[in-house]
Amino acid sequence: MTDLEISKALALVIGHEEQYTSLNWWPKHFMVCDKANAAWREFDYCDWNIIGPIAERYNCFPVRVCASWNSSLNGNWYNARAPQKAIALAVIGAKK
Repeated sequence: MTDLEISKALALVIGHEEQYTSLNWWPKHFMVCDKANAAWREFDYCDWNIIGPIAERYNCFPVRVCASWNSSLNGNWYNARAPQKAIALAVIGAKK
């Protein structure tokens, strides 16, 4: 999965509706719309302001193991080179 695909999948599994999401090609980033005030904002799982509260909500903080990061949710472990990606993959995997 690309970073944009991970951001989209994460947004969808945490409750954003598909019709309120958008992939902008220039500059290349993924957007979600806050229905309460109809404001669009960038949604990037690599941003700690996005992924931090998600890690807290699902209690899946990553652990460093050698050269990678592991995050667990519902007993399944997900491994990635970046802690943000490990969190995102754990949440996506647990919700599928």
